[in-house]
Amino acid sequence: MNLDEVVKLNELFDVYGELLTSYQRDVLSDFLKFNLSFSEIAENRNVSRQAVFIVLNKCIKKLEEYEKKVRAVKIRNDFNNKISESIKLLEMGDIKNALINLKEEV
Repeated sequence: MNLDEVVKLNELFDVYGELLTSYQRDVLSDFLKFNLSFSEIAENRNVSRQAVFIVLNKCIKKLEEYEKKVRAVKIRNDFNNKISESIKLLEMGDIKNALINLKEEV
């Protein structure tokens, strides 16, 4: 898993993590927040590496399905980008275009 995928997964987890079971949240948190390997997670939880692999894959699929349906992460990122663009316009003194940018739908 590359860095971009980890960042995306962290965003999904931040938004939809509460929709996972507590066990799924804990395993995914061990992987994402504490950067533990499958072996380390398996050892800490007294399960096999395969069990960790299965749980993590299920978590990832669930989080991606939630985002596909709800799009909360995309909406949040689009909103943040729009705000950043508007701030840049304001810093350049372009109040008119900053306001136009903010009025456009995300």
